[in-house]
Amino acid sequence: MAVFSSGVFPPNDLWDYATRVYARGQARDACLALQDRHGLDVNVMLFCCWVASSGRGVFRDRELDLALQAVESWRDNVIRSLHDLKRHLKGDVRPAPKTLSDDLRRVVVESELHAEHIEVLMLHAAMTRVGTGTFDRLQQIEDSLANLFDYLARVGVNTDDSDLAALIEILIAAFPDELPGRIESLAAGAAFRLRAGRR
Repeated sequence: MAVFSSGVFPPNDLWDYATRVYARGQARDACLALQDRHGLDVNVMLFCCWVASSGRGVFRDRELDLALQAVESWRDNVIRSLHDLKRHLKGDVRPAPKTLSDDLRRVVVESELHAEHIEVLMLHAAMTRVGTGTFDRLQQIEDSLANLFDYLARVGVNTDDSDLAALIEILIAAFPDELPGRIESLAAGAAFRLRAGRR
């Protein structure tokens, strides 16, 4: 039961990047774990990595704030509502007929993906600076970490070891050509410096 056609969306490099990374390795589970634990926005986490991976480096001035403001209402009023409805329909919906409620849930799942795609376009539009910075892979990993920690700090998350492990899985998916051990080492060092700075 197709409701939307992906053909209505314009080509978008952030969407292409986000769907590739999300589908690799343990990235999906890691993103959803952070979403469930802290209410983090999966698209924003992938946006943080894309900004660094696209040669834009770390966020400047109010770039992250403006991106978060751009999607706040859409995320809170559309995506989260669809997400909650999807979860509700997965449970016991008696006396509604199960076959019909399952059909409705499929429509809601497709609608949620459509809404997520729209949010990604909004995030992309919020980043007006072109990617003219470094394409050194290790620097991009460090910049991705800085952007992710910046986002987590903005929403009041103090990362623990399980959060760091999830971030590492996202970065392993974002940088599949890099050794996982090197990513783990960079992430551990960045987390140590961050925690030391809070003391």
